[in-house]
Amino acid sequence: MRLMKAQNTNLRNIYGKGIKYDVNGKIDMDSTNVMTVPKGTTSEYLGTPQNGDIRYNTDTNRYQMVENGVETEIRSVGPSLTPGVVQDNLGNGDGTSTIFGPLDNQDTNFPIDVTRPQAIIVLVENVFQIATTNYTIVQNPSSANTGQEILATALTQDVEYVITQVGTTDFTLLGAADSNIGTVFTANGTNTGTGSGVVRETGYYIEFTSAPPAAGGLGQTIPITAIHNFDK
Repeated sequence: MRLMKAQNTNLRNIYGKGIKYDVNGKIDMDSTNVMTVPKGTTSEYLGTPQNGDIRYNTDTNRYQMVENGVETEIRSVGPSLTPGVVQDNLGNGDGTSTIFGPLDNQDTNFPIDVTRPQAIIVLVENVFQIATTNYTIVQNPSSANTGQEILATALTQDVEYVITQVGTTDFTLLGAADSNIGTVFTANGTNTGTGSGVVRETGYYIEFTSAPPAAGGLGQTIPITAIHNFDK
């Protein structure tokens, strides 16, 4: 007769309720009550996050875990109450600009997904736009003269930008590794630079296949609106 062994954290009875480990390493938490996982503030999460980590964050009042090398939140089955549906006003059409943004769904853990442009409702005035037909979502677009661009003389300290036009500006003096189009950098110090260089704030943008008009039939402005978080 072969004796089957199992380890049990119940010190009174091997057959009593407790955390049990079988010969294959299976863990059985034999209880009809609850399990309390580790919990604490964000700063109390010490060490290097490892895949499979799980805890309750008392700062955010949400469960957090590490999955595939990424630290993220565990969300409930119900719809997210925070931030909820967000109406993102992106300015007005001007008949020239095709890029509008940056988009802000106010959700730092689940930001914009460039592979799912249909998850955002985009309106030009009150006209619904069709994803991939009328617009796409792009990250850090570096195309020139397409909208939402800022002169190098008007940078804000500690804001991240992508270079769209170099002109006569030496961007290495402003925190960039080089002065090439497409280089992403964070503006350093209060020196706003000189010259004719142009940048765009980094982030996710709506890129239309054709520029929204500057005015409607009665001369009214044409607002561009993105509505977020219906998919959460």
